[in-house]
Amino acid sequence: MVIKIRWSAVLMILLLTVCSVAAIAASVRQEHVPETVQTLQTVKATEPTEQATPDELPTEAVQSAFQPRLRAPELTDNCYYSSDNIFYNAGYGMPNCTCYAWGRAYELTGKKPELSPYDAGTWFDYNRDNGIYDYGDIPRRGAIACWSYADGGPGHVAVVEEIEGDKMICSNSAYSGTTFYLDTLPVDNPSQGRDNWIFQGYIYVDGATRV
Repeated sequence: MVIKIRWSAVLMILLLTVCSVAAIAASVRQEHVPETVQTLQTVKATEPTEQATPDELPTEAVQSAFQPRLRAPELTDNCYYSSDNIFYNAGYGMPNCTCYAWGRAYELTGKKPELSPYDAGTWFDYNRDNGIYDYGDIPRRGAIACWSYADGGPGHVAVVEEIEGDKMICSNSAYSGTTFYLDTLPVDNPSQGRDNWIFQGYIYVDGATRV
C-alpha cells in the first residue's frame, strides 16, 4: 500500500510546534527577571520629579545662617555708613543707637527696615501701632530690644546677638558715646541695673530667629 504524504499538513504541524516552543521560552524568561532589575525599575518609577525649594529648608538650616555681630562694622559698610541709612543720612550717624540698630536690621534682612525714624524710645510703639513687624517679650537672635527712659529721655535700642541660658548678648552703639559695644543682660530683666530704663519689648524684624 502506498502512503501519500500531504506536505502542507506537515509544514503546518512544524510551524505550530515552533510557535509553541517560542512562547514557552518567552514565559520562562519573564518569570526569571533578576530581582535587582525589578528593584531598579521600581525605584525609577517612584523618584521625585521636583526638588525642594529654599523656602522648604528645615528650620534648623535657616537659623544656622544667622551670623552674630560681635565687632564693630567697617567704615565701608553701607548698611551703617552711607546715605542708605536714614539716620546717617540725617546727620545722626554712629555713635548712635538708632543708626546702629537700623543698620543692623538692614544687614540682617537685606532690605531697608520700616523702623521708626525717630528717637529710640518711640521704636516699639511705632512698630506696634503701625503693625509692621511681629513683637513680643521673648528675646530672639536678631531682634531689636527697646527701652524708654522714665525721665522722658530719648530711650535706647540694641540688637540681640546671642542667647546663652538666662543671659543674652546685645550689640549697641551709644549717642555721643561708644561707637560699638557688647552688653550681657539677664533675659528675665533686661533693665537690671538701669533704674531710669523701662524695657518695652522686642521687635522681630525679618532676620530675627527663634531659639
